Amino acid sequence: MAKMLSNKMSTEAHLNSAKRHQRMCNQTKGAENLGTAIDVPIKKLEEMQQATRICKDNRDAAYDSTVLSDGALDDAVRNIADSAKQYDRNNPGRLVFPLLFPDGKITTITRASFMQEPDKAEQLLQRINVFEEGHPLRMHADPLTEAIGKMREAISVYQKSITDEKTAIANEELAQAELRKQYEFNFLDAVKLFGKTFANRLFPKSQVRKKEVVTISSVLD
Repeated sequence: MAKMLSNKMSTEAHLNSAKRHQRMCNQTKGAENLGTAIDVPIKKLEEMQQATRICKDNRDAAYDSTVLSDGALDDAVRNIADSAKQYDRNNPGRLVFPLLFPDGKITTITRASFMQEPDKAEQLLQRINVFEEGHPLRMHADPLTEAIGKMREAISVYQKSITDEKTAIANEELAQAELRKQYEFNFLDAVKLFGKTFANRLFPKSQVRKKEVVTISSVLD
């Protein structure tokens, strides 16, 4: 009995079995139409598989950009902390570090999650803008504003890349289902044309491979 494709099989396993079946049909007189019938779903699955790979690469790239933007924002916060400490040493009666960092540490910002850090840094920016024009700490406002903006943009791109990958995976699974359906139709048609015994020869024995599960470790939570 020919073994049908299963939703537990990976895309590679789907394509391997379908292409072998197609080659067998193309080399069997009277079965050429079966090889033609399965060609479209094979190509569709290959297309969706490639789309998933591209989306995964885009997600990886977006994550790396977010990490770099996070590092730049951390540096901007550290620069402010260093300047505040220097200012306090030079002006012991007018301490600004406690005003900028009420909890006495910068890690509340620099160790926050990707999603939370821009908002916490925005609060720091608001505290800096309270200082009068010409205050030494005001020079950090523009660099911090830029770093916050780049971080927000990187997060937005990263979130979209996650959504795009999930969509691509769903489309790939739909293409798998279409291929399985045509594979079964081909078997039924092959039985009608040649009888069950000969029809089984056109369907290779396949090894079940579990789907690769894409786990997205999102640091946005």
